[in-house]
Amino acid sequence: MKERLFTLLLFVVGPYTGILPTVAFPSNNHVRLHPAGGWHAVEITVQGRVTDKEKGEGIPGVNVVLKGTQKGTTTDVNGNYSIAINSTTDVLVFSSVGFGAQEITVGNQTSINVILESDSRTLGEVVVVGYGSQSRRNVTGSVAKVDMKQTENLPNTNVTQSLRGRVAGVQFTDSGRPGQNGSILIRGPRSLGGGNDPLIVLDGIFFNGSLADINPNDIESMEILKDASAAAIYGSRAANGVILITSKRGTTRKPTIRINAFSGVSEIGRTVKLLSPERYLQKTLDYRAQSGLPSDPANVASYLTTTEAANYKAGNTIDPWKAASQPGRIGSYDLSLSGRNDATNYYLSAAFTDEKGVILQDDQKRITLRANIENQVTNWLSVGMNATFVRRDLSGREADVASIYYSSPYGTWTYPDGEPTQYTVPEDQVSGQPIRAALLTKNEEIYNNLFSNFYGLVNVPFVKGLSYRVNYSPNYRWNHIYNFVRQDRRLPNNTTSANKYNQESFDWVLENIVTYNKQINPNHGFDLTLLYGRNHQQSESTTANANQLSSDALGWNSLTLGSTQTTTSTASKIDGISSMARLNYRFKDRYLLTLTARRDASSVFAANNKYATFPSAALAWIASEESFMRKASFVDLLKFRLSYGAVGNQAIQPYQSLSLSGITQYVFGDSGPTSVGIFPATMANSDLKWETTYTTNAAVDFSLFKGRLGGTVEVYNSDTKNLIVQRSLPTLTGYTSVLTNLGATNNKGIELTLNTVNLRKKNFEWSSNIVLSANKNKIVHLYRSDTNGDGKEDDDLANRWFIGQPITVYYDYVFDGIYQQGDQIPSGSQAGFVRLKDLNGDGKLDANNDRTIIGQGGQPKVRWGVTNNFSYGNLSLSVFVNAMQGWISDFILLDPNSTRSENSPGRALNQIDAGWWTADNKSNTRPSLVYTNPQGHNYYVSRNFVRIQDVSLAYNFPSKLVSKLHVTNLRVFLSAKNLHTFTDWPGTDPESGGTSKSSFYPMPRSYTLGLNLGF
Repeated sequence: MKERLFTLLLFVVGPYTGILPTVAFPSNNHVRLHPAGGWHAVEITVQGRVTDKEKGEGIPGVNVVLKGTQKGTTTDVNGNYSIAINSTTDVLVFSSVGFGAQEITVGNQTSINVILESDSRTLGEVVVVGYGSQSRRNVTGSVAKVDMKQTENLPNTNVTQSLRGRVAGVQFTDSGRPGQNGSILIRGPRSLGGGNDPLIVLDGIFFNGSLADINPNDIESMEILKDASAAAIYGSRAANGVILITSKRGTTRKPTIRINAFSGVSEIGRTVKLLSPERYLQKTLDYRAQSGLPSDPANVASYLTTTEAANYKAGNTIDPWKAASQPGRIGSYDLSLSGRNDATNYYLSAAFTDEKGVILQDDQKRITLRANIENQVTNWLSVGMNATFVRRDLSGREADVASIYYSSPYGTWTYPDGEPTQYTVPEDQVSGQPIRAALLTKNEEIYNNLFSNFYGLVNVPFVKGLSYRVNYSPNYRWNHIYNFVRQDRRLPNNTTSANKYNQESFDWVLENIVTYNKQINPNHGFDLTLLYGRNHQQSESTTANANQLSSDALGWNSLTLGSTQTTTSTASKIDGISSMARLNYRFKDRYLLTLTARRDASSVFAANNKYATFPSAALAWIASEESFMRKASFVDLLKFRLSYGAVGNQAIQPYQSLSLSGITQYVFGDSGPTSVGIFPATMANSDLKWETTYTTNAAVDFSLFKGRLGGTVEVYNSDTKNLIVQRSLPTLTGYTSVLTNLGATNNKGIELTLNTVNLRKKNFEWSSNIVLSANKNKIVHLYRSDTNGDGKEDDDLANRWFIGQPITVYYDYVFDGIYQQGDQIPSGSQAGFVRLKDLNGDGKLDANNDRTIIGQGGQPKVRWGVTNNFSYGNLSLSVFVNAMQGWISDFILLDPNSTRSENSPGRALNQIDAGWWTADNKSNTRPSLVYTNPQGHNYYVSRNFVRIQDVSLAYNFPSKLVSKLHVTNLRVFLSAKNLHTFTDWPGTDPESGGTSKSSFYPMPRSYTLGLNLGF
């Protein structure tokens, strides 16, 4: 009884205290006394070395697993291993990426040396599939594994950067700013209003924080679940795909210390081209000439404002981008300690990242701590903890990019004493001074995230292959944004203000998982996974503002000093229940079947539709194992996969199905008290239910010529139904809209992944990785209405949703060049004005008949990426090219003078230098400076690009030198990111596609020098 209580105490207390029992085992066969039950079992220690057949060297990190269990170890840096088994009939499985797996029955052997042959890069690979892992060979769904080795020599501070262009069907975009998360799209958009972000799962648990919180150096593997069969195990949250991230564990018996560090500089890689001082003056002269005003170049100073004229005469000019930028810097420093023995596996790490963006005060500092600890209490019970804490500091008010766009090159940014001006050109106060807020504002912006998973794993002693795992995963996030604006000493009025925003979020997940693995006979085997769990999310926030503080001595720490004070607060909760069953069946190890069903309930949906069930099925046939394929000796692997399933989307805010009330404040009469009014704000929908995506996926996996050529070809078709949409209502109802289910969308596409070894000689190897994907999405139907009686369903013109067209399209007049002198010009137009096509030929332009779909936006038609890896001896070079093609975007700022673009060439404002028509320079693409766009049309440009994304040169020091230095590995690398982009895009970056003035953050180009060191 005491022994059972002792074991229970360790199970409960161990993960929290970190005090876990360890047992020292002698090297020979031995007997261990297990506390629970007091029964004895003989354990046999098997040890040996795993070597590479071609090189004769030990292979580190080889997985050595006891077949049919989760018990295993990995080889150390020299390829040595040691593992305890229970029976001479046990089978050990040796597997490693890039090598063919081997299975060896132990028998009477206590020393087993294994030689692995190079094989397909994915043939023996183990991948995470959700609530477990499988050999790549046995996977039936669409699971793409990110090769983290391809990015280990790159200055990636965000894990999402590893996805850019490297996984077929996955689109990642970001602005290049420090600490920004970016967006991820897997196999195209599906939803019109429910969100298209994928589900993030970290160490098997839903991760609701930012991907910027995860240290890339802590990641062991990253998998993308793309089809419904693979993702259905996550049910209601998996409609947009799933990203599985697994953190590192200890791999060697000897404690291993690793240092990863890189430091470098960044510069502006690409900006919006603004008017130079010379072009700014020419713009002023051309505009006046086209307006019929005097435009003598000798008198150009008289056409400028007083401020501009003074700077012009004094020879003072300013480049707005340079004036609002700073020298970019990037540094990352990571230290880890890891190891394992027969009882304990541990991985501890600490990392610090310091980034300075290329725009003034656009910075990030991040501290990340991680502790992964697992202890095998007995041979049937393990307990463990995966925990990480991150603190991201984004403090500092960055320069105003929108104001940079407008800044005249002849403006004044500071007074003689260094204080910022309020306006660079005070005579024209449309735009403020770009760095004024940065200089006057003290800002503190801190994000904290404590994410953990405490688990226990029981391998049932008397039922081989049966195990039970319990996960409890609390996640606490707290962040705040504080601002204080000091007094502008040049202004007489009180300009001080302060505000504080605080937010707290607490989530937890509790899961019970049962797995059973059984090999019935040589021909039949299966594994079963059952899950029941609950999840909870809650958050609250408070914002307090104060203006015109009577004293600025305390900054934001005493808002009561403000003459005007306001406060707002919010709170919300979400609860969910989940149950799941998955069966993997194997017949002759070449006919594979996977059946999955998940049932979810979420509080965000209406009372009538809290629950939904998401089933899936998948088949796979390893044809290369058939006898008739034996003559095709060049075929290493030929595998066919087919799957169909359903997944859901619950990406809506809580309480949206309920009738919500709004609050307003008002005053009756003069000097009366403030009254609070409550009114119905949204209409309830008791039938609101889940969006559901049904996907069919077919694929071929292959490996040829001893792994020299391998890859995957996949095709898929996805139908999303019951779209969650905010539907407009007639005003007479008293509401403007209601959240409801309507319509359907379709996504179909093809994906290709190729891994090739192009050349392999004595000390030289050239290999390539190629990914290519094409996706086409369309709206199948919306409201099923036909108000005009033409026999076709009506489009939603207001939202630009068109039946049979992609979700994001551009609908407008068709640009047909520029009217030139001598053309037949219609009334109301003139030479230099835009010519639009009269599509119906009635001799006039009208919105109903002369607009059409211009093209597709939001996502490209084709994405591709090519990585070439070269190695010669200890030197390696990697070059990655990323490309997206077949998409466009509107770009209204190309309109030189209209209310839509807010460009105004007759005022003291800068603008994009895209050219303009003049009588001497008869452009056929850009209108004159007096064209004011009476039809309100837009301008459209290609977002196609080809980018040299990453280049890395690395050198591994020779093993003899490494041994003399008493280290296990030493590598240095030099890398460059975003070297050059080939594109016609007029903005800062075609991939992120920002088209508004406030989105024009320059894309940085960075160069870094790094070091990897192990002890």
